[in-house]
Amino acid sequence: DGFWRSSAPRWQHSARYTQHAIDFLSRFTGVPYPWPHMTAVEGGGIMGGGMEFPMMTLIGDYNNAGDSALYYVTAHEEAHMWLPMIIGVDEKRRAWMDEGSTSFHENQSAKEFFPGRDFDEGDRRSYIAQTRRGTEGEMMRWTDFHYQGASGVASYSKPASVLVALRRYLGEERFLNGWRTYLRNWAFKHPKPWDFFNTMETVSGEDLDWFWHSWYYETWTLDQAVEGVEDVPGGARITIADHGYIPMPAYVSVTYGDGTVEDREVSVDHWLTGQARATLTVSSEQPVVKVAIDAAGALPDVDRENNVWERE
Repeated sequence: DGFWRSSAPRWQHSARYTQHAIDFLSRFTGVPYPWPHMTAVEGGGIMGGGMEFPMMTLIGDYNNAGDSALYYVTAHEEAHMWLPMIIGVDEKRRAWMDEGSTSFHENQSAKEFFPGRDFDEGDRRSYIAQTRRGTEGEMMRWTDFHYQGASGVASYSKPASVLVALRRYLGEERFLNGWRTYLRNWAFKHPKPWDFFNTMETVSGEDLDWFWHSWYYETWTLDQAVEGVEDVPGGARITIADHGYIPMPAYVSVTYGDGTVEDREVSVDHWLTGQARATLTVSSEQPVVKVAIDAAGALPDVDRENNVWERE
């Protein structure tokens, strides 16, 4: 339920927001909300954002922010009922395990409540902006040891974006199986980062050391590019370049003159050998008119302008 004053009229929807977030997250995480009650309390004049407590949240009035913003913060604070309340991560030392996972959950909840919008995009932009400023901190650095201005992105937007990238790599089914297994196995326990890493590897059946090291222990960036497209007899030769240090598959969409689209992939194993370029040869009677890397926009590529080639 919700408690608010007449000075916070947007809060008339707060109980509905809370109910949706609790229901969605129970379904999405595979860990049903375990307690009999949840209360959202309006705290205008006390705080501007929100703060979570077991079975209770305290959130600002959001009079000047809009109804959708009140939903976002409500979903975020409700998501904290899972991390760190159920899955007892160390939010002080490894804030990304708490706030990053919660930001990811908030975005997935918002997608269902406001269908048709990519709510992961905001976190990707925030993370990329930090990398371009050169002020990023490693996610695995202890949170209270971050340099000034680095902890926010390392705790919130980058880990949320990296979970989306991991979902893109593993696929929806394998990712959710691993994520839900991690949450279930560590409910009412205190997992460390490697417990999360090991669970995802065990469930997916893959050695993901390259992923953890690149994204979590370093401030490397992902920057894949369409370097060139050359017409050859019976098709085209496409050159994909890796300008960054983070290895990820290159998901390449090739559009032909008749509008058909062919999806190709440069595997992560290719980049792990130290190669900086890859060549794809496509066969078609139709000319290639467009080549795009990560057309769905799921990966936090720091320079998306070089992700697309179009025939002039």
